[in-house]
Amino acid sequence: MSAIKTGSLQVLSVQEVIDCARNGNMGCDGGDTCNLLDWLVASKTSIEPEKIMVGQENMLMTLLASHGPVVVAVNALNWQNYLGGIIQFHCDGGVDQLNHAVQLVGYDRSGPTPFYIARNSWGADFGDRGFLYLAIGSNICGLATEVASLDVL
Repeated sequence: MSAIKTGSLQVLSVQEVIDCARNGNMGCDGGDTCNLLDWLVASKTSIEPEKIMVGQENMLMTLLASHGPVVVAVNALNWQNYLGGIIQFHCDGGVDQLNHAVQLVGYDRSGPTPFYIARNSWGADFGDRGFLYLAIGSNICGLATEVASLDVL
């Protein structure tokens, strides 16, 4: 309907509707399209484009601040030798390079190089007691390519 009205076809996020819709809808356990449409109108919710988070680090930081930790897919190929500091160069973020997942638990924008705080699964002997730091703003290691978050019910 939007394409008919605007003349431009925009693919909208099915996952957002599955995850967010209320009014009797139950995510992957099923729902009703009429209830979905009623919920969209009542809540004045706009459906986001299909690629909600890809490269959108401002949205990622907002999600971290307002919702809590998120899981991201990354390219961790060069991380085996990480001893500390902020990773800000030489880490390909291409979608075909993603090979690991970490949990982003926060960020710090107070210094000259703003960074995300990532908890890795390689144990407390890795990096800074199991954590590492990834520069904000350049989709370093692909961290803003595949982002997942959930609500605890």
